[in-house]
Amino acid sequence: MPQNNLYSIRMSASVRGKHVSGAEGIVPSDRVDAFIHDLLSRARGKAAGPDEIVLSIDSLDGVSIRTLRALDVVTLGLSGMEAGRAAAVTVLTYTGVSRRAAAEAISIISRGAAPSGENMRGAMIIDARTGERLEADQERGVRVTRFGWSAGEEEKTARKLEERGLSHVRTREALALATKGAFAPGLIAELCWSDDPDYTAGYVASPVLGYVRFPSLKDFGDAKGGRAYFVSKERFDETAFLAYTRTEAVLIDSPGLCRPEVSPDEFLRALETAKGSPVR
Repeated sequence: MPQNNLYSIRMSASVRGKHVSGAEGIVPSDRVDAFIHDLLSRARGKAAGPDEIVLSIDSLDGVSIRTLRALDVVTLGLSGMEAGRAAAVTVLTYTGVSRRAAAEAISIISRGAAPSGENMRGAMIIDARTGERLEADQERGVRVTRFGWSAGEEEKTARKLEERGLSHVRTREALALATKGAFAPGLIAELCWSDDPDYTAGYVASPVLGYVRFPSLKDFGDAKGGRAYFVSKERFDETAFLAYTRTEAVLIDSPGLCRPEVSPDEFLRALETAKGSPVR
């Protein structure tokens, strides 16, 4: 539906060409100045001290905007990177991703997904069966942009997350991005963890499972991170996928459920009951 007086605003900060901070949102015209101030404060607050900050501001006047409900959130109660990654692989198999492809994605992100060995700016696209990388540009990857919260919805979601002990702003930002990404044409699932060395959590997301959070998908102090989108190579329509991720505007207009923390075994039993045996 077309909406007026909305702006898509994106910030990217870097040091000597290396990305150190980024954020974005869709805001009404009366919040543009305040939102830009928040983004600049966030960028300048980075310990690395960015030497370049880029702001992109696009009017969405007359643009058709899709509305989505936020993905449901659940945290799996486990500790340690190895346990987290093992559980992430298993959860991914329930979406149709093979263990081979899931393990390959984890390995690539862990060592730096760009050909240079650095983190990618965007996401990998990976065949869910073989683990083959499909994105055309393996240095930059695929970016998901033009998403945000309807008025008041981020605050509602924040309150729900805080009730579960999830007060970090990164959780809300990741949830918003994952919600848009989950509905990309042909997407099977997403795997992600942050490149922030002080933030170890990550997630698996899909339209069916929602946002499944893992407290540790890497060790504290590790600056490697990234994102993988799993698709079926045989059915993948790159043009439709990129048109959605890059240009379609999405507003999250209602919060999802925020479930109590569960053990991996409890979560997997629930999936067995709901969906049958996992894809191996």
